[in-house]
Amino acid sequence: MSLPFTSLRTKWIAAFVAFVLVPLLGASLYTYKEIENVLRHQVESSAEERLHQINLNIERKLQTMMHATASLVIDENVKRALLRPPATERDMLDNTHVMDKKFLEMSTSTASDSFYFSVFDNFGSLYTNWGRTPQAMNAMKESEWFRRTLEENGYMVWTLNHASYASPDKQALLSVSMVFRDESNRGIGQLVISEPTQSYLDILQIGHPATPGFGLLVGPGDQALTPLPEEALPLYEALRPVIESSGDGTVSTQANGDKYVLSTYSLPMTGWKIVQIVPHGAVFREIDRIRNVSIAIFSVSMVVFLGVIVFFSNMLTRPLRKLRNVMKQVEKGRLDVAVEVKTRDEAGLLGQAFNKMLERLQGHIDREIVLERRHEQAKLEALQAQINPHFLHNTLNTIRWMSIMAGTKPITEMLMSLGHLLDMSIHRGQDRIILREEMDNVRYFMTIQRYRFGDHVTVSEQLEEGTLDALVPKLSLQPLVENVYRHASFQEGRGEMLIRSRIVSPGELLLEIVDNGLEVNKERLRDIAERIGADERSAGFTSVGLRNVHKRVRMMYGDGYGVAIRRAEEEGRTFVSIRLPLQRNSESETEGREDDEDRRRGR
Repeated sequence: MSLPFTSLRTKWIAAFVAFVLVPLLGASLYTYKEIENVLRHQVESSAEERLHQINLNIERKLQTMMHATASLVIDENVKRALLRPPATERDMLDNTHVMDKKFLEMSTSTASDSFYFSVFDNFGSLYTNWGRTPQAMNAMKESEWFRRTLEENGYMVWTLNHASYASPDKQALLSVSMVFRDESNRGIGQLVISEPTQSYLDILQIGHPATPGFGLLVGPGDQALTPLPEEALPLYEALRPVIESSGDGTVSTQANGDKYVLSTYSLPMTGWKIVQIVPHGAVFREIDRIRNVSIAIFSVSMVVFLGVIVFFSNMLTRPLRKLRNVMKQVEKGRLDVAVEVKTRDEAGLLGQAFNKMLERLQGHIDREIVLERRHEQAKLEALQAQINPHFLHNTLNTIRWMSIMAGTKPITEMLMSLGHLLDMSIHRGQDRIILREEMDNVRYFMTIQRYRFGDHVTVSEQLEEGTLDALVPKLSLQPLVENVYRHASFQEGRGEMLIRSRIVSPGELLLEIVDNGLEVNKERLRDIAERIGADERSAGFTSVGLRNVHKRVRMMYGDGYGVAIRRAEEEGRTFVSIRLPLQRNSESETEGREDDEDRRRGR
C-alpha cells in the first residue's frame, strides 16, 4: 500500500505539532478540565447544602401553618361559634371573643405574630386577627384560591403567591385554606391562614458570596416566588423543561448558551418545588480569565514559531511545490499545462520528465476518445436499425407517385406515412428529436395501423405543454404503441389507448402508453419485462421493440432511466412508460434539424 504524497514542509510542521504543540495543548486542557471538575463538584456540594438548609426552613414554616390549621379545625369552641348564628349583637361579640382568644393562643404558642387568621361562617360573618373590611371580605371570596377551597370541601389548599386581601398595597401572601366540617361531615365554615412572603424570600436568599445564585419556590402553573424576579423568572422559564423532567437532586445543565448548576427538592405537603440555580460563570469567571491569558500567550508563541518553520521550508520546497501544483491541475483533467523549469538540479530534471509524460499522455487520450466515440456510435446504429432501408425508401417514393397518378387515395396516404417513418429511420445524423416531432412519427404509424386493422382502437393524447419541446430518443414511442397492437386484446374488439407526457420532477420526463386491454397473462407479462432488460448476447439482435428502446435510453442517459411495464388489475389497464432526463433543445440543434428537414424535403 503506497503512502499519499506529503510535502517536506508539511512533515516538518506535522512533527512540530505532534511532538510539541499537541502534548502542551493536551496537558493544558487536562489541567483546566481537572480544575473545572473540582470546582464544579464544590459548587454542586455547596448548592446541595444551601438547598438543604432552605428546605428545612421552609418546611418548618409550612408545618407551623399546617399545625395552626389543625388546631383551629379541631377546636370545639370554634366549631360551636360557627354552628351558632349571631342573632344579636351580643351573640356576635361572644363569637368574636371566642375567635380572638383562639387567635391569641395560637399566636403565642403555635404560630407567629405575622400570621393572618381568617374564619368565615355560613351566615356571612368573618372573624380575623387583622382589621377586616367589607372590601377585603369581598376580595377573598372572589379570589380563585378561595373558589378552589370551596371545591376541595375539606382538603387543604395551598396558595404560593397571591395579592394581599388586607390591602392591595401590602406585600403578597402565602396561604393555606380549607373548609370546616362538623361530625356529620357537613361544611360549617371556611378557614384561611396567611403569611407575608417576605419571610420566605429571606430564606431563599440564604447563601454564601462564593456561590451566588437564584432561589425559587415554585408552585403549580406559573406560580413562583423569588427574591430577584427580574433575573430569576426568565432563567426559570428557560430551565423549566429540565426542572419538570428531572427528579430531586443536583444536575449541571445549559440555558441561553450558559451553564448552570440546578438543584431541586419537592415539598410533599404542598406539591411545590424548591429550586436553586447557580450560574457557572460567576464561579469560573476568574479561572476563565487565567485560561484566556494563557491561551493568548501560547497562541502567539506558536504563531511565531510556525512562521519561522514556514519561512525556511519555503526556501527549500518552492520548486517541488510548483511541480505539485501542476500535478493537481492534471488530476482535475487539465493536460494542457507544463512545469516551468528554471533550475538544473534534481527538481528541474523531474519537471522536464513530467512535461514529456504529459505530451505522451495527451496523445494517447486523444486516440482513446476517438475510438470510444466510434464504438458508441456503432452500438447506437446497431440498435437503431437492423437493415439499411435506403432502397426501400426510394422504391416507396416511386410507388407513391404511381398511386397518386392512379387516384388511389388510401394507398397514397399509407405510402406517405410509411415513407415518413422510413425517412426518419435512415436519418443517422441525429439520434434525439423533440417530443412534438416524435408524436408526428407516432401519428403516421397510427395511420398505417388503421388501414391494417381498422378503427377498433381509440387513441387520445394528454401532452403537457411544457414537454413538447423536450428532447427524446428518436423512434422511442412507436415501439410502445406497436406493443399495444401486438399484445393487447380488447373487449368486443374495441380498445382505448392513451398517450401522455408529464414532468414528474424538476429534472425528469415520463412518457406513458396506457391501454385498457384485457388481463395479460402473468407469464407473458414477465416474459416481456425480462426481454426488456435482457443482455444483448443472450437476447440476440432480432428483438428490436421494447428492448431496443430500453437499451438505447440506458446507453444515452445511464442505468437510472429506461422502459418499464406494469399491469393495474384494479383499473383494468396496462402501463408502459419511458423515464428520461428532462432536456431542452438548444439553438444549434434546432438549426440542425431545420437543415435536415430542408434536405429531406428536397429529395
